[in-house]
Amino acid sequence: MSAISHEFKNPISIINGYIETILNNRLDENTNQKFLEKIHKNSLRLTNLIDRLYLVTKIENQKLKPNFKEVKLDNLIKELIKSFDEERLILNLKPVIIKADKNLIDIAVSNLISNALKYSKEKVIIDLNENFLEITDKGIGIEKNKIDLITQKFYRIAKNDWDNSLGLGLYITKKILDMHNFKLKIQSEKKKGSKFSIILKEDKELRLQ
Repeated sequence: MSAISHEFKNPISIINGYIETILNNRLDENTNQKFLEKIHKNSLRLTNLIDRLYLVTKIENQKLKPNFKEVKLDNLIKELIKSFDEERLILNLKPVIIKADKNLIDIAVSNLISNALKYSKEKVIIDLNENFLEITDKGIGIEKNKIDLITQKFYRIAKNDWDNSLGLGLYITKKILDMHNFKLKIQSEKKKGSKFSIILKEDKELRLQ
């Protein structure tokens, strides 16, 4: 609970600080605009935290009912990466159709891509074929004894000031993939990078197809 409290207090304090400055001072237009952008950024951060906690609550209370339909996973990924606006993302995608809840799979894949970009300054490679979706980075990596821990609720790989994830991203991803009978495989080496794989196909049959 202390981690949750900290992550909420931080953006709230920032928002309050900028608002008090705007109210109590006559600022020039450029400074005023910058402060408003900071307020907007941190309000979005709060919204994201609330959305994640709400999603976790629905998952754990079994109130989240997936709507399974045919999804072109390659097209979903192409659309998804537009929101990142990142030239570091390298795509090797084959056409793949799965049966899934499009919104939930979008969240799961987005979490993995976001993590790879967050912990790596180099290119992130996304490979997709009928058997798996792999997201590979050359970032900070994960110690072997922590690989089994990172999908637990509120566990964070690095407890840094810039890491405001609450440690829920991989937990949510794992839960969503479980709903789809897909598996999450994690391979990583400290200071060399990580590979997160969504196993779509087992025993020569595509799950849920």
